[in-house]
Amino acid sequence: MESLRNIGWRATTIFLQTITILSWCFLTPLRDQNWFFVFSILVALSGLFISLRYIPRIYRLIKARLRASAQPSKEVQEERKRIASDLHDTLGSQLVEALNLMNSQPSVEDGPARKVLEQSLLDLRLIVDSMDAQSDNLAMRLARLRYRLEPALQRKGLVLHWQLTDPELVVGQQTTLQLPKDRVAHEILAVVQAGISNAIEHAHATEMWLTLEPYQQGDLQSFGWDWYLSIEDNGTGFDLRAVLNNPGKSGQGVINMFHRMRNIGGDLHIQPRHGGGTLVLMRWRSEPTSLCQ
Repeated sequence: MESLRNIGWRATTIFLQTITILSWCFLTPLRDQNWFFVFSILVALSGLFISLRYIPRIYRLIKARLRASAQPSKEVQEERKRIASDLHDTLGSQLVEALNLMNSQPSVEDGPARKVLEQSLLDLRLIVDSMDAQSDNLAMRLARLRYRLEPALQRKGLVLHWQLTDPELVVGQQTTLQLPKDRVAHEILAVVQAGISNAIEHAHATEMWLTLEPYQQGDLQSFGWDWYLSIEDNGTGFDLRAVLNNPGKSGQGVINMFHRMRNIGGDLHIQPRHGGGTLVLMRWRSEPTSLCQ
C-alpha cells in the first residue's frame, strides 16, 4: 500500500505547481497573448484536477489507518479466545451430554426439548466461532457456518448449493473488492444465518442456493454496490408484509435482518423467487483497500 505521506507530498507538489503556473500566467507580460493564456489555464486546471483526485485516496488511507488502530490489542484477543474455549468446554459439553442422554432413552420423543437443545448447541458453537475468528473474512466465516449447519441440513433432507468468490484465494487476480471482516462480516453472517434458519424451519424447502459474488464493472444490476450475497430456496415462500406486521418472534427476526444491513450501510431485499420459494438478497460496498495481487 502506498503510504499516506507519499500521496500527501505528491498532491501538495502538484497543487503548488498549479498555483505557480497560475501566478506566472497572470503576472508575465505574455498574458496578453491569447494562445499562451489559454494554454497556461488548461495546464493549471489539469494540475488542479490531478491533485484533487488524490483527496479520495488520502481519505481512504486515513480511514483504513483509523480502522487498523481500532483493532483489539493482543491481550483482548487472547481473552476472547480464553472465553470462547471456556464456553466450548463447559456449556458446550453439558449440552452435548444432555443430547446424548436423550438419545439413549428410547422413550424420549423427538419433540420441542430436543430441538431447543440442538438449537442452543448450534448457537453456542456459532458464538464461539465468531469470537475465535475476528480476523477471518466473510468467506471463511461462511465456511464455518456451513460446517456447523451441515447436521441440521442433513436431518431436514435439505441440499445446499454453495458458490463463493474470495479474491484472496484467486491467484493472479488484481482487485480492490476485498471481502469484509470484523463487524461488517459479523453482521452479514448473522443475516445469512437468519435467512438459512427461516428456510430450514419454516419454508419446507428441499434445496437452497447460496451465492457470494462481486459485481462486475459496468454491471447494470449493481446500482453502485460492490458485492452481493443471495440465499434462494424452493420452499413455500411467505408474505413479507404479513411477517413484518407480526409482533411475534418471526416478524422481529426479519426486522432485525433489515436493521443489521442498514447498520453497515448495506441493502437487503426479500422477495418471491422465480419458480417458487424465497430470494434473500444482500448488497454492500467494499471496504477501501489497497490493490491486492
